[in-house]
Amino acid sequence: MRYEAGSIKVGDMVSSNCVREAASVQSDDAGPAVSSKAAIRSLFSSLEQKGVRYCHWKSNIRLQETLAAAEDIDLLVDQRDAEAFYIALLESGYKLTQSRSGIGHPGVFHALGLDEASAELVHVHAYFQIVSGDSLAKSYRLPVERSLLEQTRYLHGVRVPTPEAELVLFALRIALKHVGPIEILMTYRHYHSVSKELGWLRQAADAQRAEALCAAWFPSIHPSLFRQLLDAIEAKHAVARRIVLGWRVARRLRGLRRLSPMLGALSRFWRVLSLLAKRFQRRGDLVLHTGGMIVALVGPKATGKSTIGGKLVTRLGQHLDVIHIHAGKPRATLLTLLPRLLLPAARFLLLKERAREYEKPERRQQQRYSLVYILRMSLLAYDRRKLVRRALRAATAGTVVITDRYPSESVAAIDSSCFDDIAVARCRSPLKRWLMNQERALYKGLPKPDLLLRLTAPIEKTIERDARRVKEGGPDAAAVRRRWELENRSDFPGTLEIRVDTDRPLDETIRTVVGTVWAAL
Repeated sequence: MRYEAGSIKVGDMVSSNCVREAASVQSDDAGPAVSSKAAIRSLFSSLEQKGVRYCHWKSNIRLQETLAAAEDIDLLVDQRDAEAFYIALLESGYKLTQSRSGIGHPGVFHALGLDEASAELVHVHAYFQIVSGDSLAKSYRLPVERSLLEQTRYLHGVRVPTPEAELVLFALRIALKHVGPIEILMTYRHYHSVSKELGWLRQAADAQRAEALCAAWFPSIHPSLFRQLLDAIEAKHAVARRIVLGWRVARRLRGLRRLSPMLGALSRFWRVLSLLAKRFQRRGDLVLHTGGMIVALVGPKATGKSTIGGKLVTRLGQHLDVIHIHAGKPRATLLTLLPRLLLPAARFLLLKERAREYEKPERRQQQRYSLVYILRMSLLAYDRRKLVRRALRAATAGTVVITDRYPSESVAAIDSSCFDDIAVARCRSPLKRWLMNQERALYKGLPKPDLLLRLTAPIEKTIERDARRVKEGGPDAAAVRRRWELENRSDFPGTLEIRVDTDRPLDETIRTVVGTVWAAL
């Protein structure tokens, strides 16, 4: 069954056998009205209605940016309200995630929601316990969660710690980030923001109350040490002084370490490797608890498959592990590498053997194929099978795989088997028949996509778009019309399929596609 995009909503349930179409709290000290995303307003409203004890516990100088989804939402939640918190997240359309590389922390988890108006993900970083310290391993547990939640106020309609409580935790967090070279380097990438946040907190907090609170929470931190620490953090170039004070604080808080120095070093080393791998691969680290999926974009030429696929990767890949593949043009494998290297020369020497020649109606009716063409299609089928199987393994591991085009079960459709029973029966060459049967076998039993987005647009619009492309030979309206029938022939029985009209403004189309994919995940 096929349905039009637009009627499927975020949060709808879907299955493989059927298809469904695709108040913040105010207070006296809330300050001026702040623009915030609907998904964020919905979550905070639900937390208040359910009486969840929470607060946005750090970096509240940038709370306005947080409410606009430009920053992560760092929430501390009372463990006793965990069930209500999970319910609030799910009812607000958020999905739970976990680290692909295993670099999560105990008592801390991530959730993602979608702001439908902007088609951007909202990232919730939730803590049931405060694990902090160095930027990577977070080797310390600061057991003041309940006390912190008892000292909150409203800022822009969101519960946040009192300035004194936030100042104490801020100072200790910065100090513990000065006990190792990696943490120091990471802190100094944006140290101007550290100085700015300290100034904001010191202006709002009462110094004596902050000192008293620090002594109550952490008796080993003397008020004089706390004052020295604040002054050192404020002095931008006092690096050596901060390092000395950082080690003093670390020593005084050694009883709160959750990892021994050895385990902390090993954890830090693994996290550095994971961070480097993430940046090298240009992939996110989070995967959904529900697993990944293969999302196939199919449709006639110039309907926007590559453009929309790229936008999907950009929007979802900001936080999730997402990869983009092209099943229509798979990369060569070891078996096919040498023949594929010879392909440009073959195209130049054998003009009649180009794929576009076999797309012509008169050539298809004859069903006469050269050995070169049959061999090429067999090797292409092998590469597609390898690629699709790798995509399935990645999706099973939690990755969202966005694929431009996808092989179907329909013979003679685009990206599918080229040879039907009649073509095989007419072939007199045993070698050709054997290769044809091998090509047909390679397309059997392929994993099906979990979600199929069939992009559509009027043929006149696709011809117009194709004419704007810079390519060899210039515009070819006849070729676009020929491929129209082939690209609409594909059939994917048993797969969730949604039609998306791309004859609209790109932003509108992207919102529809992102919302449809998010609802299916």
